[in-house]
Amino acid sequence: MSLKTPSTLLLLLVATLAACTPNPAQEEKVKEQVYKVPVETTLVENRTISNTYRTTAILEARAESKVTNKVSGMIDTILVEVGMSVKKGQILAEIDSENYLLELERTTIDLNSAVAEFNRSKPVNGKQLIAAKDFEKLEFLVKTRTNQQKVAAIQVRDSKVRAPISGVIAQRMVKEGNMTAQVGSEMFMIVALDSLQGVVYLPEAEINNVHIDQQAYLDFPSTALVIPASVVLISPIIDTETGTFKVTLKVNNDDHRLKPGMFAKVSLTLDVHDNAQLVPQKALRVTDTETSLFVVKDNKAKKIVVETGFEQDGYVEILTPLNAQEPIVIVGQQGLKIDSDVQILGQDTSDDALTQN
Repeated sequence: MSLKTPSTLLLLLVATLAACTPNPAQEEKVKEQVYKVPVETTLVENRTISNTYRTTAILEARAESKVTNKVSGMIDTILVEVGMSVKKGQILAEIDSENYLLELERTTIDLNSAVAEFNRSKPVNGKQLIAAKDFEKLEFLVKTRTNQQKVAAIQVRDSKVRAPISGVIAQRMVKEGNMTAQVGSEMFMIVALDSLQGVVYLPEAEINNVHIDQQAYLDFPSTALVIPASVVLISPIIDTETGTFKVTLKVNNDDHRLKPGMFAKVSLTLDVHDNAQLVPQKALRVTDTETSLFVVKDNKAKKIVVETGFEQDGYVEILTPLNAQEPIVIVGQQGLKIDSDVQILGQDTSDDALTQN
């Protein structure tokens, strides 16, 4: 093995030191190879937002009546059909009244006879013609016969079946020529269509946000109609089983386009906030402990824990003050950490998301 000269050793040492010395160009290249997370952003909006409770309801007639017969007998005539509009007091059907007319005539004769006898028995010139006891009996007889005549007259009146309310004939349960089964049998169903109602049940937490005349909207999928309604009744009782309370909505229906039984989607505006800070709902990151979002500041992601308010149409009210000039990340935040470098998509920049030299 040959011995190395001092000059050879010096050359080896210089070569080793050169290999260990960092190359400034390579070091700059490493620095430039920083991955920037691509994100989409938007700016906070300031506008009005409302707290709207959404539920469903089935329309009901505010007034409806099952028309029954008050006297029995053969049905002589039916004057209305299903779908016809009727007024209160209008005759719907006529029941054979011959027997009732004869009874009215009999009671009238009996009454006239009792009245005549009573008049003949009245004192003349202060002289009592019959015993006081017999006179009292005649007086009582007149009253009894009077009541009997009134009952007979009512039966004659009730042989004509009349509408108790104004509305539309919804059902007819009888036919001409048939006997009524018994007094109180259902003959017709009348519903008032001018004003309908919808009943909804709201959670207990909203009881102080609902008031009389508050406006709601009913969306009818079957007709593509959206009709305004108003709160007319609020139950003061909370259902302990469901934790809800009953609210009744009034729906004007002067043109009779709506019918009882129709299904409606209900939107009830409980409160309105003007000039609220709004961000898209997808910008939020919600965990069991906090709600947060990311903003971009100096091309880095900054996390802000926020308090939220109302939600409407995909937007959320942010109660925590935000800088209106700082972009809010709405896409790509899942891959972000605090102080992550970001690249806003669509923004003009001279740097590449990933620079390789």
